[in-house]
Amino acid sequence: MDEHIKDEIAKLKEYFRGRKDSLAGLEELAGAPIRHHFPVDLWQLSDSELDGEMGKRLSFLNDDIDCRPTPDITSHRRFIGPAIVWLKKVVFRIFRPYSNTLFLRQNRFNDQLVAFHLATFIRLRRLEEKVRNLERQEQELREQVEDLPRVQGSPTPKHEAD
Repeated sequence: MDEHIKDEIAKLKEYFRGRKDSLAGLEELAGAPIRHHFPVDLWQLSDSELDGEMGKRLSFLNDDIDCRPTPDITSHRRFIGPAIVWLKKVVFRIFRPYSNTLFLRQNRFNDQLVAFHLATFIRLRRLEEKVRNLERQEQELREQVEDLPRVQGSPTPKHEAD
């Protein structure tokens, strides 16, 4: 019975591995966006899955460039809530000159980091295209070499001077 179950599990694994490889990514296989709370092992992803992961992470970084606290301070507490909101606003207003310098530096860093990652992503795409072109040229050269006549021992005509 154990062997039968192991065989069935192996067949299912092979089936889903084949489906995963034929699709653009795991989200297409699942039919919905995948939300996970565990680190993704990037080494295990296919090229298309890596592209999607890079795009998601880059857009996430871009959306969160500005790390300053939002101006809307609210509280869900009915009676003490307004006092907490007022106190937070006072504290933020007092510390704003000090925190703004830190937040501005962090925002500049975040902006430059996102731009760097985007430039790296674009450069990677260009390098991949160059590699594809070189591979195509190599294949064309191989085909041309194979088409050359293979005459090894035949004498080549020599031109005699008059």
